[in-house]
Amino acid sequence: MTDDLRYLIDLVKEASLMITDEFIVKAKDDHGDLVTNFDLAIEKFMIEKLNEKYPNFDIISEEYHSDKALTDNCFTIDPIDGTINFAHNIPIWAIQIAMIKKGNVVASVIYAPKLDELYYADSNGAYLNGLPIHVNNIPPRNGLYCIEGNGGAFKNNDNFLPRNYRDFHCASLSFAYVACGRLNGIIFNFHTYWDYVPGMYLIKQAGGITYDEENRHLAANNEEYLSLLKANIN
Repeated sequence: MTDDLRYLIDLVKEASLMITDEFIVKAKDDHGDLVTNFDLAIEKFMIEKLNEKYPNFDIISEEYHSDKALTDNCFTIDPIDGTINFAHNIPIWAIQIAMIKKGNVVASVIYAPKLDELYYADSNGAYLNGLPIHVNNIPPRNGLYCIEGNGGAFKNNDNFLPRNYRDFHCASLSFAYVACGRLNGIIFNFHTYWDYVPGMYLIKQAGGITYDEENRHLAANNEEYLSLLKANIN
């Protein structure tokens, strides 16, 4: 494990200790999105710690720095991914972070405290709770994938089963589930760096394949499944 990854794991674990069952929920916009006091407090805490440790790195984060673009040396932060789940006591949410150094992602962490699942990756590979993980080799016909976003954006194609998908409303864990073999693939229909950069790297380090286009990011267990995903999206 690299020193950078070790630091990020410790940071995320420390940040998770700030969360209690007493939280304040507010509407974030007119589209049903929510934010809690912990989204704000955790992100502020992580930014302060990162600025101390890595003063020359930029930060792109959901609540305070959402308008910034990736740079050669930066971090992406999502303090609580799956806030709507969190606000309704559904345990499918996570804290996630990625580190980009010299233009390349070099470390990422996705931590789901309520599920006791710590995913992380660096140049040494991808891991879940200290054990190596790898994408699955389930045949496409038997596979399951996830859509984060518009679930109806599919063409009719006899080579694919569009109904075999889930939407967990938590991009971080959807990506993590591909990396550890629970899913064959994912379609992420947004361009919010903090949502997809950590998970895409985790999948790559777990042996998966990724694909990026404007406002859409795909990942799968292999080229065949990725091709099916690409062939069936509008």
